[in-house]
Amino acid sequence: MTLLEDPAGTVVVTRLTAYLLLFVASGSLTYYTLQNSRRRTIRSEMWGYVILAGIAGALYAVSGTAEVIAAAEVLAADLGFIGSIRRLCQLFFIIFLALAMRELYFESPQQTGDRGVDLPISIESIRWIEAGFLLIAFLQFMIIIFLGLANVTLVVQLAASIGFTAYGVSFATRIKGAAMSSRTVLDTMLTYIIAILLSAGGASVVEVGVLVDIQPALVESLSVVLTIMSITFLLVLTTRLKQNVADISA
Repeated sequence: MTLLEDPAGTVVVTRLTAYLLLFVASGSLTYYTLQNSRRRTIRSEMWGYVILAGIAGALYAVSGTAEVIAAAEVLAADLGFIGSIRRLCQLFFIIFLALAMRELYFESPQQTGDRGVDLPISIESIRWIEAGFLLIAFLQFMIIIFLGLANVTLVVQLAASIGFTAYGVSFATRIKGAAMSSRTVLDTMLTYIIAILLSAGGASVVEVGVLVDIQPALVESLSVVLTIMSITFLLVLTTRLKQNVADISA
């Protein structure tokens, strides 16, 4: 079961427009994050995770567009399979943003002290453990998809989205609370990444409503609104990163 089993014309147009904007926003995020990373506006490994989030966001947009086209029966395709791929990309978009916040917190780029010294293992070990976990999660998700268990992917997406949204937001709020940033590009990034995580995570969560007999039109409306909110925050974040590059280059 998916939100797009019987889409109305307005739903198709709205979704296609949203995914087009998401593709542009994600591509721009990847480009300007790379520019900030090269200019070392913030000395942190978090830029790599944000770049991966931008790539995942672009794939999310492409697979989402394919899902809408399949639902509209423009081309013959397995709607459940494509929808599951879209959910996988959507999930990894959230995961990489959350990991960027974790990386930023433990690296303490504002040089407020090494927050990793009290950990029983090194930050490098944590990164390798996370990479292994993500690989296992990806393989498990793909197995579920190829078995045709589309409803199971919704449940997995629900649990993982809630977990990683909370994970990323908790680190971002700790950084802001510790006064590690104030009226800087970092402060802006934290504010909008929190907003992106909450809205993108919310869009993932409400989608599960189709499994619990909530009116599909209501679930679709909430999902679209939250998706557009996340795109809006993403565009604002990208604009700030672009301005930061321009200020440094001037």
